[in-house]
Amino acid sequence: MLDELLCDYKGTITSMKVLPFESGGQSVRYEVTQVADFSGRLNAHGIGSNYVQQAADGTSTTRFYGVFTTSDGETILAESGGMSVPLVPGRVRFRTTATLKTTSPKLSWINTNVFAFEGEGDFSTMEVVGKIYEWQ
Repeated sequence: MLDELLCDYKGTITSMKVLPFESGGQSVRYEVTQVADFSGRLNAHGIGSNYVQQAADGTSTTRFYGVFTTSDGETILAESGGMSVPLVPGRVRFRTTATLKTTSPKLSWINTNVFAFEGEGDFSTMEVVGKIYEWQ
């Protein structure tokens, strides 16, 4: 069950790269790099990359790896995985589970929690927006 909202997520896609085809060319793999901000109970700025495998029907699986820095200079490593579904051409909805890791004593509570990310990506504006929730 989703619990308390941890933060809003706002990202800007800075690059996309098509990766070598696998599966006999029946799917497309690509890397999407973005800069992003967390704002809410957790505030940070960072960069990350999504590794996406998109099927012929437009659905995809995704893995995200990111490094974020709080305004206090604390580092947070983010990792998530899940899937996306197409909404209209160029727009997708994401649902992923995420883990956050830090060596910061002040933020150590994030190390033992699982989080859920819900969001949408718009490739016409190169924006990704969403919300990160604690998952109880």
